[in-house]
Amino acid sequence: MNYCGLILFMFFGNNALGQSGPADTLQPQNRPSKIERMEPFMTFKLTQSSDAEKLGVTTPTSNIRLSPNAASNTRLGFTYRFIDIGVSFVPRFLPANNDDQEKGKTTSTGLSASFVFRHWLQELAYKRTKGFYLENTGDFDPTWSPGKPYIQIPDLVFTQYKGATAYNFNPQFSVSAVAFQSERQLKSAGSFIPQLLYRYYITDDQSEISPNGFTQKSKNLELLLGAGYHYTLVVARQWYASLGLTPNLGYLHSNIVSRSSTETLKGKQDNLLFRFDGRAGIGYNGPRFFAGAYLNWQNASYRQQHTSAGTRDDYAIFHISAGYRLRAPKWMEEGFNNLTRKVGIP
Repeated sequence: MNYCGLILFMFFGNNALGQSGPADTLQPQNRPSKIERMEPFMTFKLTQSSDAEKLGVTTPTSNIRLSPNAASNTRLGFTYRFIDIGVSFVPRFLPANNDDQEKGKTTSTGLSASFVFRHWLQELAYKRTKGFYLENTGDFDPTWSPGKPYIQIPDLVFTQYKGATAYNFNPQFSVSAVAFQSERQLKSAGSFIPQLLYRYYITDDQSEISPNGFTQKSKNLELLLGAGYHYTLVVARQWYASLGLTPNLGYLHSNIVSRSSTETLKGKQDNLLFRFDGRAGIGYNGPRFFAGAYLNWQNASYRQQHTSAGTRDDYAIFHISAGYRLRAPKWMEEGFNNLTRKVGIP
């Protein structure tokens, strides 16, 4: 039986909600005494995360859960003043990321950049993941048992472009102290932060079409408006605990194309989307060295237009990070000073 074709038909035909890393990676710049701005230093950071682009859809008769063969990914980040840039990848040398015979091969690469201007926060990111397997293979293949190869879709590609624009109302609260460590929160503070999230993602089966087979592709535009509260509790100026909760309401538009050797069928959906984001963490943020452990969770759901299917995704991401600050070279400091004077950045 062509299980891959069945899975992809049910998955794309009912649409899907792609998951990605949480959008809570924005940082404000602050001047008050509750915050220490680490302007003389550039920050280098290593993060290991369980974040992965899982795809899922639920119908009255089935539940499809697609996952990449990537138990964890690595992000290398660099921050200086109001700019943070990073690159992420799946380290193949880790045992949980290279069991290709059982789950297939996954490749993934991501780029991100964040910009911070006292109150306004901006994030942009790109990520591409190729190669997925069906987590619940046993629901579709009664002969499957643990240890056997999962149903694999090696040419399924998930590509996303996303961004976030937010406003921090409290200048004495620093998201940067938690997210990028380019600042230090010296005293406890919290803030109300509204945000606009936007994402364009493509799910595409690029397999060669067999005479009796088909492939499918969906293009999705997601817009979300949210507002939440974030708080950082500081102990002894260097230890902290943080918590943030943000409900979001928005719109999801999808264009779906089904391709066979003889015809191409097109459809579209417009759905109201609700998502709830949460973030909690603890860490140490010293003058030079910093480290932390964080948990991000997300719940997203919507009822698919013109169908009886509903999509509901609940997932949690755990990541740990550590980094170090080094004195920025003089040419970099002078260059940023000239730039901020020319464009009027305080």
